[in-house]
Amino acid sequence: MAEWTHRQRMLAPDRAMRGASKLLELGAWPDWMVGQPAMMAPVVDRPEEGMILEIHRLLRGAPLVERWRVLEVRDGTSPVFAEVLLELEGQLRGERPAGRAFHGLQLRLTVLAEEGGGVEAAVKWAPKGLHRLLERRLRTDVTSLAERWVTDLEAACGP
Repeated sequence: MAEWTHRQRMLAPDRAMRGASKLLELGAWPDWMVGQPAMMAPVVDRPEEGMILEIHRLLRGAPLVERWRVLEVRDGTSPVFAEVLLELEGQLRGERPAGRAFHGLQLRLTVLAEEGGGVEAAVKWAPKGLHRLLERRLRTDVTSLAERWVTDLEAACGP
């Protein structure tokens, strides 16, 4: 059964407003992604539904490529908010497929610029096949993923 794992930080509206604009500006992503040494994306300014993002990073000294499909992009002005929903297409560690323990892993990144708002990273996941036996460990991995993304989103909002 799929479930959502949330991590969030409350921020002042002016900081969150900066983060909302940076979330929708792909060129700014490498600047605020604290744990991501590099990122490649199609040559567009803003995430669009259906596009694939490749995020490159090092994990325990080995290169890891995450491929995410953009499922939904939303934003608004009253109150100011930005939201991007991504689905993990797959991972490669070196040249080999990795990260096949999840079925339909989705990541929702949200920035809300109003009093009591801030940033949130929510991950929806379900273990796949025999990986259900490792559900406790997978839950820890998903919690770490959500924590990493909310830390990155907080960095996008500036000091």
